[in-house]
Amino acid sequence: MSGYTKRKWSQVEDSDDDEPSLGKQVLPIANLPLDFNGEPMDGLQYLFTVRRNAKSLPHTTRVHNPYEVKEEPKERTPPRSLSSSSIPMPSDEWRDVFLRRFRNFRKNSLQPTTRIGVSTNGGAFKLIPDKKDRDAWWAFISGRPEVEWNPPKKPKAPTARQQRQQRYTNGRGMRAFSDEWTAVEPTSEISYGDSTFSGGSSVLGPTDPSDSLPTPSGTPAPGDAGDSSSATTLNISISQREPTPTLLRNIDHRYSLHLLMYFTHWINVFLEQPQPRNTHMTEAHARWMFSLLSRVEDYVTADETSLLRSLARACMSFMKDALLQPSSAPQTDMDDERMSVRSCWFILVIVVDIWAQRDLWMDLEDMLATIKPS
Repeated sequence: MSGYTKRKWSQVEDSDDDEPSLGKQVLPIANLPLDFNGEPMDGLQYLFTVRRNAKSLPHTTRVHNPYEVKEEPKERTPPRSLSSSSIPMPSDEWRDVFLRRFRNFRKNSLQPTTRIGVSTNGGAFKLIPDKKDRDAWWAFISGRPEVEWNPPKKPKAPTARQQRQQRYTNGRGMRAFSDEWTAVEPTSEISYGDSTFSGGSSVLGPTDPSDSLPTPSGTPAPGDAGDSSSATTLNISISQREPTPTLLRNIDHRYSLHLLMYFTHWINVFLEQPQPRNTHMTEAHARWMFSLLSRVEDYVTADETSLLRSLARACMSFMKDALLQPSSAPQTDMDDERMSVRSCWFILVIVVDIWAQRDLWMDLEDMLATIKPS
C-alpha cells in the first residue's frame, strides 16, 4: 500500500476569491526600500523596480472604443410636488406607518389562534355563498336573508327509469288500491252556523268579536284577520354583513382574489350607471376589500397581479367620479354610508406598495392633476 495520502479540499490554498497575483518569483531581486528612486545599477535592482511598478498598475484595462457615442446628459425633471394638484395626497410618512400597521394586521389575521369560537355546524348551514355565484355574494354582503343567497335546492326530477317503475307500480302492483281511491265520491258539505266543512277541511268566515269567547278586562277583543294585516306594517332594516374573522377564516388566497374580481366588476357597473344611480358602493364594501387584500399572499402570479391592478384602476375611476361630483348637491342619509375617497386611498396604497406597482401611483398623480373639484 502506498503511503501517499490525499490532501483535503480545505487544505488547498487556491481560491477564486483571492486577488490576482503577479506570479511566483523565480529570479532573485534586490532588497531595496519601497521608496527607492535611484537608477538601477544591476539586474537585481531592475527586477525590483519592475515588480514594484507592476503592483501599482490596475489588474484589468479597457481599450478605448473609437465608435462610442457620448450621450448628452438629460435634464432631470423635478419630482412632482403636492402643490401641482389641488387634491391632497398621502405623505410618505403616512404611507410608511399605514403599511407597517397593515403588515401587522396580516400577520395577526393569518396566524392560528387559540381559545376562539370555531363554528361546528357540521354542514348544517352555509356561512358564505358559493365561490362562483357573484349575485349571491352581492346579496350576502348587502345583508339579504339567507333564502336569497342560499336558496333551497330543488328536488331532482325523476329519471326515465324511475318514471317507468312508478307507472308499473301504480298500474299493476297497486291497481286495486288505486281504483278504490278513484271510486270515492266527494263528500257533501255540512254547515254548522258560520262554519262550513267539506271533506274534512274547514273554511271559517269572519267572526264577530262580540260572539267570541269573553276576554279579560283590559284585553281588547281579537280583530279580523284582514284588518290586522293591513293595519300593521313591519319596517325591517337590513344591515350589511361585515368581514368578521369567522367568515374570513373560510377564505384563502385564491378565494380572496376571486372575490376581489367581483368588487372590480361591481365598481365598474356602478360607474356605468346614469345619474341618479340606484345602487351604491358603501363603506362596508371598502372594508371587505381591505380585509380580502389581507388574505392575499406576498407572491402573486402575473394573472393575479393583473386582477389587483384592475381593482386599483377601478378605485381610481371611483375616486375621480367622487371628486367630480358637485359639492352643492343635496346630502342624504345614504351619503354617509357610501364609499369615500379615503377608503380608495387605503386600497390604492396597499396595491401599489405591497405588490410594487409604482407606475399606478404615477398614473394617479397625472389623473389628480387634471381634476378641479367644484
